[in-house]
Amino acid sequence: FGLLSGLWLSYILVGAMNLIGLVFPFSFSYAGAIVAIVVGLGFGILGALIPARQATKLDIVQALAYE
Repeated sequence: FGLLSGLWLSYILVGAMNLIGLVFPFSFSYAGAIVAIVVGLGFGILGALIPARQATKLDIVQALAYE
């Protein structure tokens, strides 16, 4: 969602800057978008795996005692 919002916002801002006389061409890099998606997925997976590994080491009865 963030990638699409950023693209939309940058397109709007480039259009606004062109209206006031600043010329900035709007360019979209597919390689940059793919890198951003891969890095985001990587951090998301790491952020999920670390607590999951810690949870597997807990005793079930002990873990449910906190619920």
